Amino acid sequence: MQKKVTRRTFLKKSALAGAGLGLAAGGFLPLRSWGAEPLKIMIGTTFSGPYAETGDYVRKGTQLAVEMFGGQVLGRPVEIVERDVPNPSEGVKKAQEAVEKLGVKFFFVSPSSPTVLAVSEYAAKQKVLLIGAAGADEITGKSCNRFTFRWPVATWSAIREVVPRIIDTYKAKTFYTITPKYVFGEDLLRNTQEVLKAKGLTLLGNSDHPMGESDFSSHLTKAMAAKADCVLFLNFGGDTTNALKQANSFGLNKASRIACVWGSGLTQMKAIGPKILDGVIWGLQYFYKIDAPGNRKFVEAFRKKFNETPNYLAANPFTNILVLLQSIERAKTDDPVKVVQAMEDFEYEGLTGTEKFRACDHQAVKPYYTLQCKAPDAMKNPDDFADIIGSSTNIPPCAETGCKMS
Repeated sequence: MQKKVTRRTFLKKSALAGAGLGLAAGGFLPLRSWGAEPLKIMIGTTFSGPYAETGDYVRKGTQLAVEMFGGQVLGRPVEIVERDVPNPSEGVKKAQEAVEKLGVKFFFVSPSSPTVLAVSEYAAKQKVLLIGAAGADEITGKSCNRFTFRWPVATWSAIREVVPRIIDTYKAKTFYTITPKYVFGEDLLRNTQEVLKAKGLTLLGNSDHPMGESDFSSHLTKAMAAKADCVLFLNFGGDTTNALKQANSFGLNKASRIACVWGSGLTQMKAIGPKILDGVIWGLQYFYKIDAPGNRKFVEAFRKKFNETPNYLAANPFTNILVLLQSIERAKTDDPVKVVQAMEDFEYEGLTGTEKFRACDHQAVKPYYTLQCKAPDAMKNPDDFADIIGSSTNIPPCAETGCKMS
């Protein structure tokens, strides 16, 4: 019989008192009694480059998760080891150092797909547990392994939620895409092509750009010349922020409707501004308005601690670190093999409702969301950039993912 964690159990140690955190070099750890051996978790993310905004919010989400859990597991304080992993080689290097020098057995890595894939391969060889937060389909597809889990849904799922909403809302029949040239963007483009083809619609063209692009003028010029009903941005983070700001300067919204399929939510919305975003459709893994008990608890706690509303970048590590600590507690050991078994197919009350990591590929079963941004005068408060206009749980059948778990 399948077990299930209730909201009460999932957040049973939500009292923040008694779990004060002391800052440590490269991370943080709870204040602890003498002699207790910490349980270490490495947080590998980007604190520099085009996705630099990720680092601060990953830290906040992780810190809150540890505090809400009570600061310890199996009678041991939880110590977070932070590392900057701007590329795959640095990701593997930092993971190797954490394993060999610090004895780390558990990892959370985001947001770059190439970095997650590289660390995933290393984790499988070392038999340490990785939660990878990136979108490339192969993470839980052809490159899956027994020691890697993922909470964000893959690009396959995101596209199948957002693109049909765009078609219905914008009445769009023709599209043009602007895509980052690496595995994440290529997956988004491929899935977009599949959905448009299935619906008998037309992709007029695509413009590739490198990650960290600063000048989108050539891409926007091509997009405007295409005169598509919708220009679809398939990038993320600073790339999307820069692209939309420049698109506004070019007057792209006068020629085509604009949509984005993947974003971090509030952080980007604030950076871009409501005047530019008015009417834009955006796909998100998470938004603070999700009506679920676990999310309401999270939003309340995050606002209380940090005096701001959480975004996806904070929500992702928050829910994953909580589930990881719950799984270690259920396994009654820090043996990654047994913790993996504890996480597989275990239902818990997450930020989007009842969630689980399915055993066949370790992909979380959760919804993806479509939002439409508001005009400035329609915003009820400074965070009221958009409303959720749809969501769906589109996870490909296990037999179709290409995952052969070993």
